[in-house]
Amino acid sequence: MTRSKHLFAVILGISLGLTVSLVSCRKTATDNLPAADSSSFYSEDFHADNDIAMTIRSITDALRVGEPLDTLDYNFEGVLTDGEGHPLYTDIQGTPGTWDVDVISTTSAVVRNVYLGDLLPDDLESYLAGSLNLTPENIIETAEYDDDEETQLVVYDIDGVYLRIETRAAVAPNGLEGPLMSIIATTTPPTIP
Repeated sequence: MTRSKHLFAVILGISLGLTVSLVSCRKTATDNLPAADSSSFYSEDFHADNDIAMTIRSITDALRVGEPLDTLDYNFEGVLTDGEGHPLYTDIQGTPGTWDVDVISTTSAVVRNVYLGDLLPDDLESYLAGSLNLTPENIIETAEYDDDEETQLVVYDIDGVYLRIETRAAVAPNGLEGPLMSIIATTTPPTIP
């Protein structure tokens, strides 16, 4: 073997060795991310600034001072959060749960979760009551209906604005059960039987 062939073989061997080493040790920025179907990716890393309590407070404050609700100001579909920016629930795909804020009329609006998931209605109601400074004295109606949807209802009076929190059990096509909540703010008094 001639000196140039030997030198070529050594350089080629070193090059192949380095290439194999670099390729096997290569890390990308996505190596540390969880799989796309991992709910921890969404629930731990997700942050949003649309707090449900502040949304409800804004609507009830407007209604208390007689300001007509406008769809341009309040209509929204997206993730609502707790006071720390965490989604209120994750849906059955493990993504942050979506809410719909809908102005029904100039004196009524409804906030509802769009999909089933791991929403905790009692915790959410407690969070809203605490954030809105509601006490048991504000409750003017409670009811539990013995129906297929196991409907629970609580109505609060906030200085002439009525906050109706309704929770129903629902079942997704895949058999997963979860709550659907509707939170209605209105100036129309409820009809109490």
